[in-house]
Amino acid sequence: MQSRILLPLLLVFSANLLRAQVGEPDGPYLVYQGEDLVGYWTWPEERRADSVRWADHAAATLPDFPGFRASSVLPDQPFRRSGQVDWQNVKKVAALSDIHGQYETARKLLQAQGIIDEERNWAFGEGHLVIVGDVFDRGDQVNATLWMIHDLQQQAEAAGGKVHFLLGNHETMVLAGDIRYIHKRYLLTTALVRKSYQSLYGPDTYLGRWLRSLPLTVRINNVVYVHGGFSPDLLKEVSTLQKINDTYHEHLIDVNPTVATCDSPKLKLLHGANGPLWYRGYFVDSDFTDRDVDRILKKVEAEHLVVGHTSFDAVKSYFGGKVLAVDSSIKFGSIGEVLLIEDGKFWRGDLHGGRLPLLEAVK
Repeated sequence: MQSRILLPLLLVFSANLLRAQVGEPDGPYLVYQGEDLVGYWTWPEERRADSVRWADHAAATLPDFPGFRASSVLPDQPFRRSGQVDWQNVKKVAALSDIHGQYETARKLLQAQGIIDEERNWAFGEGHLVIVGDVFDRGDQVNATLWMIHDLQQQAEAAGGKVHFLLGNHETMVLAGDIRYIHKRYLLTTALVRKSYQSLYGPDTYLGRWLRSLPLTVRINNVVYVHGGFSPDLLKEVSTLQKINDTYHEHLIDVNPTVATCDSPKLKLLHGANGPLWYRGYFVDSDFTDRDVDRILKKVEAEHLVVGHTSFDAVKSYFGGKVLAVDSSIKFGSIGEVLLIEDGKFWRGDLHGGRLPLLEAVK
């Protein structure tokens, strides 16, 4: 049964907020309520919201949500966290990061590089796609991007491929209630559905459960992927990729570092500026050397490290190709690149389908 949630008459929005509205619907946000899964969405231009019991959605007239396919929703999906951190013998890999709600740019980039087709279907075969964190915040199509990634995960699995969505600092910020960087569009969404932004991705929501099952880091062939990076101090305390994933999920997944402190030195490192979600030392620490990188790579059993978090105007190579930076400023909505690893070579792929060599793979 479809119902409508009306905006209270006394709720007044500033002119700036109203100008932020867009014509397309925002949603769906799927919330578990008792034994039911309920979908919410908003019509920003009309300043109203709709909802439906998901069991009845096929009989309802659902809007055309960007990035979303109803067939990808599996209401009983347990979203258990995978214990696997390592994949070998993968023939081709693509990686990008810091989409920050720029759904159209990300979709265009993936299509231009043959990872998806024009209908948003998986076209990368048995290849692996790595989203190196930070889909949340800044842009106004966060939910669309999340649904696209969720859908592609299922399509890739069916084709023998894989989509790895790694947590970034902005994912964990939102899960823990830090919403300083959300687009103002979502202030309207939360008012219309009468729920906080954090609660739209809480533990009792479909996407919230999915997000809480995601890893911080993975290794594919001889390359390790993580949003920020690994500091030397961190790897003294937490020595393996599996321990990094496990410790973060067991102790920190819903902890806001701006309002909470951790007594454990290990947890402080994981959650702080030298942790895997926030570290920028490879690019900002003038004392960081090739020897430091070599120690880190030896510790994580890899030859290359792929990171996001620190923005550049293109995919970049540092320390002789040992550190690859894939935050290519997709967040601005007008530029962006993807790292491609195929046939023993590393490439930069652009929005127009072009590829430029980045480096030869280290054998």
